[in-house]
Amino acid sequence: MTRRLLCLHGHFYQPPRENPWIDEIEVQDSAEPFHDWNERIAAECYGPNAAARVKGPADRIVDIVNNYAHLSFNVGPTLLQWLERFRPEIHARIVEADVRSREARGHGNALAQGYSHSILPLASPRDRLTQLRWGVADFRRRFGRDPEGLWLPETAADGATLAALAGEWLRFTILSPYQARRVRPPGGEWRDATGGRFDPTRPYRVRAGDREVVVFFYDGPIARDVAFGGALGSPEALAARLEGGFDRGRHHDEVLTVAFDGETLGHHRKGGDETMAAALRLLERSGAVEIVNFGQALDAVPAEWEAEIAEGSSWSCAHGIERWRSDCGCQVGAEPGWNQAWRAPLLAALEGLRDRLGAIFEREAAPLLGDPWGARDRYAEVLLGAEPAGFLRREAGRELSPSDASRALRLLEMQRQSLLMFTSCGWFFAEISGLETVQVLKYAARAVQLARDATGVDLEPALESALARAPSNRPEHVDGRGVYQNLVQPSVATLEGVAAHLAISSAVRETPPEGKVFRYRYRLEGTRKAQSGPATLTLGRMRIESGFTGEGQDLLCCVLHFGAADFRCGVAPWRGEAQHADVERVLFGKLESASFARVLREIDHFFPGRDYTLRDLFLDERRRVARTLLEGTLRRLEDHHREIYEDNRRLMEFLRELDSPIPGPLRVAADVTLTGRLLEVTAAARRGEMGLPEAERRLGEVADLARRFDAHLNLRRVRSDAEAIVLDRLRRLGAGEAPPERAAEVAAVLAIAERLGLRLDLWEAQNRLWALAGAEARGAGLPREVLEELARRLWLDPAAVLARAGREGGSGS
Repeated sequence: MTRRLLCLHGHFYQPPRENPWIDEIEVQDSAEPFHDWNERIAAECYGPNAAARVKGPADRIVDIVNNYAHLSFNVGPTLLQWLERFRPEIHARIVEADVRSREARGHGNALAQGYSHSILPLASPRDRLTQLRWGVADFRRRFGRDPEGLWLPETAADGATLAALAGEWLRFTILSPYQARRVRPPGGEWRDATGGRFDPTRPYRVRAGDREVVVFFYDGPIARDVAFGGALGSPEALAARLEGGFDRGRHHDEVLTVAFDGETLGHHRKGGDETMAAALRLLERSGAVEIVNFGQALDAVPAEWEAEIAEGSSWSCAHGIERWRSDCGCQVGAEPGWNQAWRAPLLAALEGLRDRLGAIFEREAAPLLGDPWGARDRYAEVLLGAEPAGFLRREAGRELSPSDASRALRLLEMQRQSLLMFTSCGWFFAEISGLETVQVLKYAARAVQLARDATGVDLEPALESALARAPSNRPEHVDGRGVYQNLVQPSVATLEGVAAHLAISSAVRETPPEGKVFRYRYRLEGTRKAQSGPATLTLGRMRIESGFTGEGQDLLCCVLHFGAADFRCGVAPWRGEAQHADVERVLFGKLESASFARVLREIDHFFPGRDYTLRDLFLDERRRVARTLLEGTLRRLEDHHREIYEDNRRLMEFLRELDSPIPGPLRVAADVTLTGRLLEVTAAARRGEMGLPEAERRLGEVADLARRFDAHLNLRRVRSDAEAIVLDRLRRLGAGEAPPERAAEVAAVLAIAERLGLRLDLWEAQNRLWALAGAEARGAGLPREVLEELARRLWLDPAAVLARAGREGGSGS
C-alpha cells in the first residue's frame, strides 16, 4: 500500500497598515463596526481559527480546536507583530500550535515569510536578502527555532530568489503547479510540465545556484475550489474533494499539497474555519489519508524527481509577475475605462528612490557602523525588541555620541521604510490613488523625510518628478505626483507636529505629566492653564523624543481654545526659563484683560511657525477630542429628552390605550431615556454596585416600557456591558477569584440578555467556559447542574462540557 499524505497550507497575511510616523493603524471606517481591517479580520479569521468550533447534530459546540495545530501555515511577520501587540491571545495560540505540532510530528507547522511581502524577483539582490533575513529573524524570535521552509510572497519566484532561499539554509518552499516548466525522474529525460500537466503529489528538487531547494507544487484545481468554488460548502464536501486529489494509479507515495489564502477560512468565506475543523476531523477518523506538515512529508517521501520553474512566475498573475510592473490586465476594483499604466512608472520611481537612499546610507553610515549593510540585516533585532543602544554599540564597536547614535538610527529607519515601500499590495489593485498604493507612497515620504533629517539631502523633488509619469485614472489627481501631494504629503508628521498633537489633546483631556504617545516619549513641565470667558489658554514646556530614532526636542507649547472645535496651537523651541517666563507673563496678562485679539497677536509673535488646529491631530485622537467636546452638549440633549419623556409619559400611555401611534418626537424622547436607563443599570452591575436580581428586575421594567411605547433602544453599549459582565465573571471563576456558586450569576446575565434580545457575542465566553472545563481547571469545582446550565446558555453541548470536566455525560458528538 502506498501512503496518502495530505498537507494543507494556509497563507495568513495582511499588508502593514500603520501610519509610518506613529506606527499605529488609524481608524478605518470601511471596517466598521471594528476600528480597522486588522481588527475585523482578526475577529473573523485569525481568532476563529485559533478556536474553531466543531458542532454536533443539534448545532451545539462539541469541541473547540486550534486549526493552526493541524494546518501548515505562515503568518506575515508584520501581521504577527500587530497580533502580538493587540491580540496577544491569538498570537499565543499560533505559537502554541507550532510547539504542539513539533511535539506530535517532529516538525513544526509554521513556515517563515519574506518580511514585508515584497515581490522578491523584482527586489534588488541586497533587498531580497534583507527581506529573507528579517523574515527568518522574526520567525526565530517567535517560534524559538530555525524555519525549515519559507513562503514566498505571492509565490513569486525565479532562479535568483530560489538561490537566495537556499543560501539562507531554507529547505523548501511552495509554488503553484503553473510555475513548473518541466520535470524529470531520477536518471530520466525532461518532461514538459507547462499548464500544470504533471504529477503535483511529489516533492521536487530544483537547482538554486550551487545548491538545491525542494519545491512542493500545490494541486491547482483543488486549491481553486477551496478558495472560489464549493469545496467549503460543507465538511463532507471538503473531505471528499481532498480525498479525490489522490490516485492509486500513481503507484507511489503521494504528498497532496493544497495551498490557499488563510483569510478564506472565516473572512472571505464565513464559517470556513468551522468547515475546515470538521473536515479535518472526518479525514482523521476515516483513516483514508494522513495529515502531515512539509517537514514530515520530506522525511517520509524524499525529493527524488527534479523540476525547473518558469522564471518570474507567481500564483496570482497569469502573466508571471507583470501584475507588479506592467498593465497586464490583472487587477481588482477597476471601473470602466481604467488601466494600470501607472504600475511601471511607480515601480521605476520607487526603485530610483531606493537606489538614492542606498547611496546615502552607504556613504553616511560607513563612519558610524562597521558594516552598514550587515547592520541593516541585523536591525531586525531592534524591530523585535532589542535595546537600540546595545545594538548600536555592537555594530559600531564603540560608544556613539547621542547625536551620532540618533543619526545612525535615522539611517537604519530610513532603510526600513525603503523596504516597506515595495509591499506588493501597492501594485495589486486597480488605481494608484487606492489605499494600498497610498500606503507605500507614505513609506516613501517617510524615507525621504529621514534622509533629509539625517543628511540635509532632499530627494522629494526627484521622487515627485518620477511619479508624474504614473497616470491616475481619477481626474482629480492627474498622476502619481498629484496623488503624492493630495493624499500623502498632508500625512507627513514631524516631532513638532507630534508635540502639537499632544498639546491640543492635553488642553482638552487630562494627560499625565510624562509618558508615551504612540512611539514617542514626552515630559510636560511648568504647565499653566487659565480661563477667561469662553477662552482657555494653556502654556507649558514639553520634552519629546522619538522611540524610532532617539532624536528629541525641548519645546514651548501654547494652546488657545475658544470653545467647541476652535483651537489655535503654537510650538517653538524652548530657550530657557527666562523665555518661558516672559511668554507666560505676556500671554496670561493679555488673557486676564480679556483682550483676545492681543493674545492672538502675541501668540503670532512668540510662535512664528505654523498654526496647528484640531485637524492636525492624528485621526483617532481627533475623534476622541471631538467626543469629549460633544459630551456636554449630548448630556444637555439627553436631559432635555428625559424631561420631555417624563412630562409626557402619561400622554404616551393614553395614546397606547387608544391604539394610536406615538408622535415621532415623543418616541425619540422615549428611545433616548429608556436606553439611558438600561445603560445605568448595566453599568452599575458591571461595577458590582448592583446585584444581579435587582438588575434583572429593573432591566425587565425598562424592556416592558420599551415594548409598550414602541421605543427603539440603542442596545450596542448595553450589549457591550452585558458581554463584559459575563467575561469578567468567567475570568474570576477560572482564576479562583470567585467561589463556584458565583457561576449562577453568569447564567442569570445570559438569561436577562436573552429576554432583552441583546444577541450577545458569545465567542470569547464559549472559549472561557471550554477552558474552565478543561484538564487543568476541571470545571473549577462548579456544580454539575451549573456547568450544564452555562453550557446550554452559551450554545455548547452540555454532555461535551461535562465529559471534558470529568463529570457525567458523553461527548455529544
